[in-house]
Amino acid sequence: MAAEKVTDTEQRGWRLLRHLIRQERRRLLAAVLLAVAAVACQLVPYLMAYRVAVELVTEVDPDGGALTRYALVALVAIAAGTTLMGAALAISHLCAYWLLYRLRRRIANRLAVLPLGEVSRRGSGTIGKLAMEDVERIEVFVAHMLPDAVASLSVVAATTVWLFVIDWRLALAAVAVVPLALLGLRHATRGSGTWVAQWHGAGMAMNQAITEFLHGIKTVKVFNRQSDTVARATGAVRRYVAAETRWGTAFLPGGAAYFTAMAANVVVVVPVGLWLYRDGAVDLPTLLLFLLLSLGYTAPLTKLTGYSSQLRQVRFGADEIAALLDAPALPDTHQRVPLGPAAVELTDVTFGYQPDRTVLQGVTLRAEAGEVTAIVGPSGSGKTTIARLVARFFDVSAGTVKVAGVDVRELAVDQLMDTVAVVFQDPFLFHDTIRANLTLGQPDVDDELVYRAARAARCHDFILALPQGYDTIVGERGATLSGGERQRISIARALLKDAPVVVLDEATASTDPENEVLIQQAVASLAAGRTVLVIAHRLTTVRNAGRIVVMADGQVVESGRHEDLLRAGGTYAGLWEDATTSAQWSLGATDTRSGASR
Repeated sequence: MAAEKVTDTEQRGWRLLRHLIRQERRRLLAAVLLAVAAVACQLVPYLMAYRVAVELVTEVDPDGGALTRYALVALVAIAAGTTLMGAALAISHLCAYWLLYRLRRRIANRLAVLPLGEVSRRGSGTIGKLAMEDVERIEVFVAHMLPDAVASLSVVAATTVWLFVIDWRLALAAVAVVPLALLGLRHATRGSGTWVAQWHGAGMAMNQAITEFLHGIKTVKVFNRQSDTVARATGAVRRYVAAETRWGTAFLPGGAAYFTAMAANVVVVVPVGLWLYRDGAVDLPTLLLFLLLSLGYTAPLTKLTGYSSQLRQVRFGADEIAALLDAPALPDTHQRVPLGPAAVELTDVTFGYQPDRTVLQGVTLRAEAGEVTAIVGPSGSGKTTIARLVARFFDVSAGTVKVAGVDVRELAVDQLMDTVAVVFQDPFLFHDTIRANLTLGQPDVDDELVYRAARAARCHDFILALPQGYDTIVGERGATLSGGERQRISIARALLKDAPVVVLDEATASTDPENEVLIQQAVASLAAGRTVLVIAHRLTTVRNAGRIVVMADGQVVESGRHEDLLRAGGTYAGLWEDATTSAQWSLGATDTRSGASR
């Protein structure tokens, strides 16, 4: 069964390459024909050298005009060959760049419709390698390998025919080493598919490890764990080097025999040619021509051998790209349907990120339209998972999630995205202007609406204080702004989106008191007239919610208003007591009940 999967994957990669080539087949055919003509021009100087040798050997008084013409023809052929090859490469590069553009667009479009779980499973480093390095290899294949390989095959075929037409005995001597060399190549490439697969997998793992290291560099430095994290990244690099070394070591014996044999054809041609010349079977010009051609005869074959190795790398990259492009998208009905009041309802929902690990089990809850519903609970209880299911980052394993009375799986994805806005705990800002980040949901929005949303989100004043105001570049992931400032900009962005349902995922979990007040005010502006689902870490921020749902171990254990839940004395009351106790905690304070510092 595993073998069948590998075969299917390989076929997907080849199908992708064939599809890409067909898209530009006319221009690529022109590039190939120009390359063949260029290589044909390279044979002309050998022919002219043969003519010169005949003139010098057979004529007592060589014709200087003829020699000059031969030289001029050779020079013109060299210039024509260079021009034709330049034109071929220009056309093939143009084709390659258009293919890269289309392919990267396809990858980006596919990532946009894949379930978030599929993207997370692959990892940003792996996807980055796939979209950059593997796509670039396809560019090399289209722009260089394809025209050059066809041209090389053409010149080998044409030269072989020419040699046999001139003298079949010397031709046999010239090509005699090729079968022996191919035996060495066969030995060298035996099992190469496995080696290339290991090398490619190690490369993807290395990219993922280095990307993770770079993303976590601040945490690494703060905790002074450079040695551990560098060791992990270095280990991935070492495994990549080891895989490449194993591949090279396996290739070396047969490869050395191949290249040695390919370079040794002149060793066969010289004695055979001298023997035939001594017996008068060939003349001197013919012998000289064979010596010249035999020196360059195997060069195109050697080039093709290098291309065959690169082609395996291209194919493995194409396999990965094809697997991503063939990965099932999040199902989309593409049907916009009438919506009822903007309530959010989960009914008997079961879900797990992995098949053998359930995160939510039989969860049922309802967030009424126009009200604030808070979801609280210990870490790992499933709060953030609910937020992700409402936004349909994942589909449930069982049960239903409804927004405005409609199962989210029956809504067109773009309609769901128009209906639900999400403010994450760690908001993402693009390396762009504040204005561009604010208008992400509505790029054509009027400036006055932008300013109004920024004021409501309590970020207008600090934006104006920046060097370029709303046109200030915020840096990668918003690095030039504080966490609270980034959070308020994300709330303003949600306000501009004007969605009837808003999901706040721990929006104040990691902010200082001053920013928490400002964010609370911004959230109040965002909640007005909307259905708000708050994933809360700090219970004090949701005590006034219309309804509080308490989660534990992936299940709803309580729900109600703050005062009612406290009187019930259940899980929420315990969480509240822990929260109020921790609020009084200070360094060096002594717990009089236990005598311990807290």
